[in-house]
Amino acid sequence: MAALLIGGGRGVTKLEIAGAMNEYTDANDLLDILQIEHSEDSTNESESPTINLALEAIDVDVPQSTPSTSDDSTSYARLASQIDALGDGPGGGTDGQLTKATFFGAEAYGNRFVFVIDSSRSMIGPRWEALCYELEQAIRSLSLDQEFFVISFDSEAHPMFGAAPPKGKFLAPDPKSIRRIRNWLRSIELGRNTYPSSSMMMALSLKPDAIFLLSDGEIRDSTLTDLRQVNSPEVRASRYFKAIPVHTVLLHSEIGYQTLEQIAADNHGTFTPVPFSSSR
Repeated sequence: MAALLIGGGRGVTKLEIAGAMNEYTDANDLLDILQIEHSEDSTNESESPTINLALEAIDVDVPQSTPSTSDDSTSYARLASQIDALGDGPGGGTDGQLTKATFFGAEAYGNRFVFVIDSSRSMIGPRWEALCYELEQAIRSLSLDQEFFVISFDSEAHPMFGAAPPKGKFLAPDPKSIRRIRNWLRSIELGRNTYPSSSMMMALSLKPDAIFLLSDGEIRDSTLTDLRQVNSPEVRASRYFKAIPVHTVLLHSEIGYQTLEQIAADNHGTFTPVPFSSSR
């Protein structure tokens, strides 16, 4: 943290300083962007504005791709959304209010969400019915200034309506979109295998504020390691790029518990196991 005491000048607002602290991790970078102007009503034009800089040790906490607790993950998601609300990034709601999505009790903050859902044959019956119901409820609960995208997976990725990005785009949760999603879900033929990696890469390419990943079994591809490679927070040229939170849901099963929990921990999300008795 850098403490800045600025006097005798104008032109630097609290929002600019907050934006600078959000985008720069180096003290010199922060000082370079601060602009101090002379006061127009100064009685002595030869007198320069006084600048007192009290710099303390700068300690930038960059999250690593290591397991975290659910409390830490939730705090990270809230902090990321609050920081974004100051600037021009995603995650802010109307008048600075945080907006969110809820899926099987898991919460994510932002305006754009991707739901990656298991459509393998093990989902047939009550699991698939519960998924379809909860997914529609999650979409209905969004405000009209929020957007969603859905991808199902078995052996491969199946984007909603068969349209992969960039042709496939986010939709607003209006009645027409909800009807289309309901019909699309009914048309899905549950397939073989539980391979969500390609679906997760597709979801990341959309640059959402958060991703929900739901499965009822053991993930049998390289999703865990692939996410570690492409969704880890990094610092490049003094700019901090945060990972996209991935919130995982284990539906009506104990198989796959460890993998889904680890994916959430690695990607600053929350893990939500849903026992059969707790769903509709």
